[in-house]
Amino acid sequence: MPGLLDGDIAKAIFAGFKGKLLKGTLRRETLGTTLDTYGDPTGDTVTSYPIEGFTSGYSDFYRVSAGIPETDLKVSIFAESSPGLVPQKDDLVKFQSRWYQLRSVNNDPATALYSCRAFEVEAPV
Repeated sequence: MPGLLDGDIAKAIFAGFKGKLLKGTLRRETLGTTLDTYGDPTGDTVTSYPIEGFTSGYSDFYRVSAGIPETDLKVSIFAESSPGLVPQKDDLVKFQSRWYQLRSVNNDPATALYSCRAFEVEAPV
């Protein structure tokens, strides 16, 4: 029998929000690490993952006390929307035609929700 934190809570939380979340994309660039025949690095790899979540702002009090710039906001990503994916610093996230770059990533003890500090960026090429 799985323990409470073995994914059951994350699944229940995600099921409770089903149909109420924004559908989005997480884009991860991996720099080329192999060399071609001329000794030049090979091209970067771009991988996209479907995600679900939402964006929200920080309260003025929290923003000032934590030293968070006015340009930053919170991007919340539900773990069950893309099982096995763990968001990382500098990943790009798209919700509603807007792109955000992740500054930091935190998760809850049940690994149900990733709370990411992010800022808006131009759409990648």
